[in-house]
Amino acid sequence: MVSWTTQQQERRMEATFSSVDMAQTQAQATEGYKSRPGALIWFFRKSRDGWKRKYQDLKVSAKQLKNRIADLTKSRDQWRLKAERAQEQLAILQAETDSPRAQAATPAAEKKTTGITEG
Repeated sequence: MVSWTTQQQERRMEATFSSVDMAQTQAQATEGYKSRPGALIWFFRKSRDGWKRKYQDLKVSAKQLKNRIADLTKSRDQWRLKAERAQEQLAILQAETDSPRAQAATPAAEKKTTGITEG
């Protein structure tokens, strides 16, 4: 019976290329290309730097937008709280102004029902 580690090692050995296989693979890969390796390196580096810069800029922009949303949400919550407090104060003030009117109206109604007039 073959141990598990031996089976693993055999699979690893099958998956690796020998140096001859690597050279053949590279030769086959470059057969159809006419560009100089230096030109390709320059092009690929320029391309990589471009997309890196693009996504770094997008990352910064996304962070700025997230911060702006957080600021606006906080501001909206503060204004909502301020408006709710103002509504409560308005209700209290209206209740205070309505109560003297109700008290003033009550004695007049009592006077009419009793028929007593002041002199």
